[in-house]
Amino acid sequence: MNKRISFPDPCTGRSEKPMSTPHPSQTAKTENQGMFVLEDGRDVTFTFILVSSLFLLWGFCNGMIDVMDKHFQEELKLTLSQSAWVQFAHWMGYFLMSIPAGWLATRLGYKGGIIAGLLLVAVGGFWFIPASNIAQFWAFLLGVCVVASGLTFLETVANPYTTVLGPPRYAAARINTAQSCNGVGWIFGPIAGSLFFYGTDEAGRSTGSQTLWIPYAGVAVGVLLLAVIFFFAPVPDVRSKDDYALDEENAKGEAAPPSVRHVNRGLSYALLLGNVAALVGVFVFILWLTFDSLHLGPRLVGLASAIPHPSSLVVSDENSILVVLAAGACVALAAAAIALVGIVKRLTHHSIWSHEHFTGATLAQFFYVAAQCGIFSFLINYMTSEPPSLPASWLTEGSKWIEVRTAFGAADFKDIPSLARKLTSPADPVSEFLAANLSAPTRQTLARLNEGRTSETAARIALAQDLNSLIAKQNLYDPQRFRGVALTAKTKELAAQASGRNEARLNRLLLAEAYPRELAFQDGVVAVTNQFAATLASVGFFCFLMGRVSGAALLRKVSAHKMLGLYSVINAALCLLVFLKLGWLSVASVFLCYFFMSITFPTIFALGIYGLGARAKRASAFIVMGIVGGALLPKIMGAVADHYNMSRGFIVPLICFVLIAVYAYAWPKLSRVEALHGVGASGGH
Repeated sequence: MNKRISFPDPCTGRSEKPMSTPHPSQTAKTENQGMFVLEDGRDVTFTFILVSSLFLLWGFCNGMIDVMDKHFQEELKLTLSQSAWVQFAHWMGYFLMSIPAGWLATRLGYKGGIIAGLLLVAVGGFWFIPASNIAQFWAFLLGVCVVASGLTFLETVANPYTTVLGPPRYAAARINTAQSCNGVGWIFGPIAGSLFFYGTDEAGRSTGSQTLWIPYAGVAVGVLLLAVIFFFAPVPDVRSKDDYALDEENAKGEAAPPSVRHVNRGLSYALLLGNVAALVGVFVFILWLTFDSLHLGPRLVGLASAIPHPSSLVVSDENSILVVLAAGACVALAAAAIALVGIVKRLTHHSIWSHEHFTGATLAQFFYVAAQCGIFSFLINYMTSEPPSLPASWLTEGSKWIEVRTAFGAADFKDIPSLARKLTSPADPVSEFLAANLSAPTRQTLARLNEGRTSETAARIALAQDLNSLIAKQNLYDPQRFRGVALTAKTKELAAQASGRNEARLNRLLLAEAYPRELAFQDGVVAVTNQFAATLASVGFFCFLMGRVSGAALLRKVSAHKMLGLYSVINAALCLLVFLKLGWLSVASVFLCYFFMSITFPTIFALGIYGLGARAKRASAFIVMGIVGGALLPKIMGAVADHYNMSRGFIVPLICFVLIAVYAYAWPKLSRVEALHGVGASGGH
């Protein structure tokens, strides 16, 4: 047993918050153990390497997901928040399958759980072949969700397994080492995505929809081979130490000491309520997406108006669903708050939910994956829209990497009501053409704006979505269509030589000159293309990998919770620099975010399952469930970006990193241990 050191309670003066330090004999023993040697002397280095290959697999799959967002935005005319459906489908797979994965892992053991996960990934990978023929958004989302469900099995099993493949003192270092392989996968995933999702033919037309299935089919073949290897490989079912005497047999054989039996019911209640709030938020989000897809907004305006709300809030078709669901969430949260009082009173130290370091880890992981997913998935949007202009000399004819920035942003719409009136009641050939090419939802939004039933922001977002798709896909110039528009000499020259590579620039000039009071265009801003931005994602993931490698080395010497706290504070500061739009400093800050967020996921995992013994498998399932934050928060980040700009969207990960830092620095109090297995201020190594 670890020696317990008690610190007086600030209110009672009694020592009710024991902290532990390693016993000298235990420290000496583990000092002489290798990083991958079990207590019985078995060397499990090969097993660790084999399990680490799983981390590379899901890193590769996750890397492709993040470059898929931008592909669907352009192919299917989606807004930033709508394209986040890809992330939603991916992370919902984790949410739905984490508990079944934990249940199966407990019964099948580590090997059985891994093989089950690999087979499910193969099913999802092969599904992309018929999905490419179906060519519908839902078909691709289904494939994403099935692959993610398989990855859930792998993460639920592999993450805790790495922490028990050797001395406990190296648990955080081992899981970060394995996660370094995950970082390698993150590098190659975007490269494969950029090749197959953003390919073009000789005319510059996208071929991504025809080749999207190829990398996923390759993954399916690879995981089938990996499943065969795992079937014949030695994968010992190692059990972690039960430092908190959770297991029933421990409780019957030897009574747990009072310091372990103690349950801080007030803190447990607060953390459980936080977890319930996150869960309520997820269900509200699912309902909102469902109701919004069914276009129930207009039908709920009456109900939403009857619900008490701030006088400054004008209930409309766009926000009525949120008003109704927010009211329902408040009721559900209030009911949960009352129910939790009785539940917490009955908690004993045998329940994983009575251990605050675990309960806090589920929340911290929720916010971390939300931050990570938001930054990863919107990097391409950020790199193509926010950095300062590149030198004009870098722009060459036929370049696939550099182009003139042509996408509509918030600042490009000068008078939305006027533009809405012209497009809903077209009186000129250009307006007639644009009105005919607007989507039905956008036409409805413009009509509601004319009637005063929606906001200019909603109309701008809808228009930007349709116009960006239109200017990228066809040449708008027609002499008869623009006969009444005074075109500049530059526009006429460009129209005479327009090709597939500069059509978007010509189209923006044409629209700016056809609607001089409504639309603006800053010509000559040179930016990277989508394909190059997808490649730059690999640079970010290289920074991520370097952070994992260096972090794994540092965690052998530095206290895990302190390092997590420091890195989270740095990430919050970096997100603030991006939010402030400070030019190239902000761009550099985005890539530094990759480096400093690298250790967060595995370190939270190691801190969260510390000392839970056989319950670690079940606990890991709930921590994996926290990954659903990646489905929820990027939608909010995308909505902020739609309303303002991509830089302002970084306020969402900023808040997340602040909350993670709070968990990290509070971990000793939550776990009643000074540091993870003796790495800390009480004596270090």
